[in-house]
Amino acid sequence: MKKVLHLVLFLLAFQMEVRVRASEGAISYPENCLGRVSPCSFKISTDKWSFDAGNVHLRATANTILIESEKAKEWKLVEGTLWVENAPSLKVKTVSAEAEGSSGQYWVFAQKDRIVFRNISAKLVVTLKDHSKLDVPRGFEIWVGPVNSEAQVEHGMVEPVDLKSHLKAWYELYPGTKSQFVSEVQDLKDQWADLTEQSGDIYKKVVERKLAALHEEKHKQLEIKKKKEEERQRMREEFHRRVFEN
Repeated sequence: MKKVLHLVLFLLAFQMEVRVRASEGAISYPENCLGRVSPCSFKISTDKWSFDAGNVHLRATANTILIESEKAKEWKLVEGTLWVENAPSLKVKTVSAEAEGSSGQYWVFAQKDRIVFRNISAKLVVTLKDHSKLDVPRGFEIWVGPVNSEAQVEHGMVEPVDLKSHLKAWYELYPGTKSQFVSEVQDLKDQWADLTEQSGDIYKKVVERKLAALHEEKHKQLEIKKKKEEERQRMREEFHRRVFEN
């Protein structure tokens, strides 16, 4: 009986501790699970957070909620901002899509009504919940929305990253000095000098794909119409044969 009582008291104490720590907004469950137990869910309470494990380098802002699904290989961003500095074999999942990039940098922003995938220097592929894939070139970003009534994931077109709007998020998590940051910003400007021309080529390809899809759909509809007409003609001939030729 005493053993049962001790067990009950232990469980109650444990639950109270978890509730207290959760109210503070900075708990991993199980406690200190990061890198040890999967899945590991936690909310970042410090101004910024970083994680390094082998080739994986991650950074995130305060109040970001993350789940480490597989040790250092698969993460889910529930809310907030995640900067993937280097993660060649890592997947970042969200509610409606997942990202996988080669060595290089990209960002994921989990906002209220959409997710933004921003590619800085990686080879980034975003796979939607409906299994369609989107290539996001370096220097471009794309927003992804919820799944609609037709079981398709809403999303925008890839568009160049606005460097001015990106600087605030970047500087907030930047680990180096101000002079180093300024130098890297200039390097990035040089790398992205031809983004306008690239975006023109991308939009042209998108339009060409849409026109090709429309042409294919029109061709399919014509084929369906042709087959229906042939079937009606066959039935008319069959009716005429049975009524007038017998």
